[in-house]
Amino acid sequence: MEKKMDLVTGATGIVGSHVLVELASRGPVRAIHRKESDRSIVEKVFRHYRPDADALLEKIVWIEADLLDVDALNEAMVGVRHVFHAAAVVSFDPRNANAMQRANVGGTANVVNAALAQGVQRLCHVSSTAAIGHAPAGILRDEDIPWDADKKTSAYAIGKYEAELEVQRGIAEGLDAVIVNPCIVIGPGVSGRSSMTLVERVRKGTRFYPPGSNAVVDARDVAECMLELMERGGSGERYLLVGENLSYHTMFDRLSRAFGRPGPSIPLRPWMLELGWRMERVRAVLTGSKPFITEATAHSSVIQRSYSAAKVQALLGHRFRTMEDAALNMALFLGKKKAQ
Repeated sequence: MEKKMDLVTGATGIVGSHVLVELASRGPVRAIHRKESDRSIVEKVFRHYRPDADALLEKIVWIEADLLDVDALNEAMVGVRHVFHAAAVVSFDPRNANAMQRANVGGTANVVNAALAQGVQRLCHVSSTAAIGHAPAGILRDEDIPWDADKKTSAYAIGKYEAELEVQRGIAEGLDAVIVNPCIVIGPGVSGRSSMTLVERVRKGTRFYPPGSNAVVDARDVAECMLELMERGGSGERYLLVGENLSYHTMFDRLSRAFGRPGPSIPLRPWMLELGWRMERVRAVLTGSKPFITEATAHSSVIQRSYSAAKVQALLGHRFRTMEDAALNMALFLGKKKAQ
């Protein structure tokens, strides 16, 4: 009997491509891609990490499918054992709210339905810390903090929370699934997308930094934990994936130094951020380009937040890499050098 394969959605994204590296090292794997997606980033990521990249890349079975194409999703999941659902639209631009709702919520519903229909053994859904509830500064946020959206909650956060509800709905209908909630994922990916926008901006050099704090996690840790949780995680459980809690000042400083640049020294005041997102909105409308800062990111960048990885560490004993590790990895990748 032919061994069932695992399948990755969002395979050209930061998380998806790193999951592919891990899975291909174990055997053949299916990967979904959209017709317009650029798969060259996967080859770059594989060559960055693995000297046997050519052999591993041959183990990927690429399948063209869109999350909104129910028939294509069902066909892709025939004979699949595990689904790693990493596909999502990441944006804080309000102009992309409808696209995120369709892809992140509707697409997840379609993935869940196809997994149920094709008898997939288990699904690992990639959510976000954006779907975790709020807590006062200095209090570690964990998986049990209740969701509480307000008028400043971004469309991205709302969509990720609603996508989790689709997974929970699937579980109620008989699907075995586990959810991961990574924070800011730092790792090689497509230029200008997701956290690569931040990394590339700091790489060019900046004297400014936001006043808030957040958490970061290395993409390698996300992939490694996802594979372990697929085997050991509790059904319906959420697991925060957090490498390090730190201020944006420290985050920018670590990245700057990895790229051989001086760290930022000027804090951005709230009024500067308020003015900045308004000016960027006008510029984006006039030029049709992406805004560098939005109302949602301006609001988020002043918040003091931190997250706990205690739950996943208690289960897996995983040792997360530091921000310094992640920054060095990015410098090696963008510098066209081999990873250590």
